[in-house]
Amino acid sequence: MREDMKSVIADTFSEMLEKEDIDKITVTKLIAECHISRQTFYYHFKDIMDVLEWTFRRATQELVQRSLNEEDRLGALTAYVAFVRKNKGKFERLLYSRRWVQIEGMLVEAVTVYLAEMARSKVPELDLSVDDLEVMLTFYASGMVGVLLQYMGKPNLNEQKLVIQMEKIITGKIFPGNHN
Repeated sequence: MREDMKSVIADTFSEMLEKEDIDKITVTKLIAECHISRQTFYYHFKDIMDVLEWTFRRATQELVQRSLNEEDRLGALTAYVAFVRKNKGKFERLLYSRRWVQIEGMLVEAVTVYLAEMARSKVPELDLSVDDLEVMLTFYASGMVGVLLQYMGKPNLNEQKLVIQMEKIITGKIFPGNHN
């Protein structure tokens, strides 16, 4: 029951975020929407930002699982594109939040987990030091998140083409020094 209430609060918060900026969502408004007491809220969360972080971590963990369950890279990348598209309004509302850096970090972390798993399973003989692997994964994950956020605002975006382009970059098929 406790975890259910935490999910109810998080889901309600997520619905509210569809309609208003995070700075306008208060504990008072959230508990009124959830029909719960202030005590119940504080039993589960410290503040609104704690709700945001928990909600976002849950969503990105589900995204990582979904991407890892896909049959191929294109399917996994499509899952990330769909996630950003589905949450585009929320991202736009959060962009100027004081927590944006943390939110972007969680997105990068989710992509990093996917890329690390992909590297382990698809290229087990990858001969990189732990430090080099970490930098490489962060580089690709940060770039992928940046591209997703940048391109999702484009009105006539061909998502499938973007997915194919990102897959080519990740696999090294598109690279300035590669003329294949």
